[in-house]
This record gives sequence, C-alpha cells and structure tokens, in this order.
Amino acid sequence: MTDNKVDTEKLILEAARKVFIRKGLDGARMQEIADEAGINKALLHYYFRSKDKLFKMVFREAMGKF
Repeated sequence: MTDNKVDTEKLILEAARKVFIRKGLDGARMQEIADEAGINKALLHYYFRSKDKLFKMVFREAMGKF
C-alpha cells in the first residue's frame, strides 16, 4: 500500500470517528464524513463502500487501543 493511500485511509478513519462520536451510527452521513475529511464522497466510497464497513473499521481501531 502506498503512503498516500495509507494517509488517506487514516484521514477518513479519524474523520469518521469524530462524526460517529457526534452523531452515532444512524445519525452519521457519508457526505458529512467526507466533508470532515476534506475529500469528496466518491473518494470516500472508493475506500469504504458502506457506512457499516467504515464504522466497523473505526470500532476495531478503537478496540485495538485498549
């Protein structure tokens, strides 16, 4: 994986974490996560096809810190 791809994934995951904390899974929107990350929604969907998959990845990362 290239550094740019890793950096973009980290950027998305951090933005998603912030939005999920504020809005929860049901209240969060992919557009809102893309806006928080400073990317367009198409790029967000390229990396994470669904909000559920993105949430699972954020959750896994959070659990890995414990």
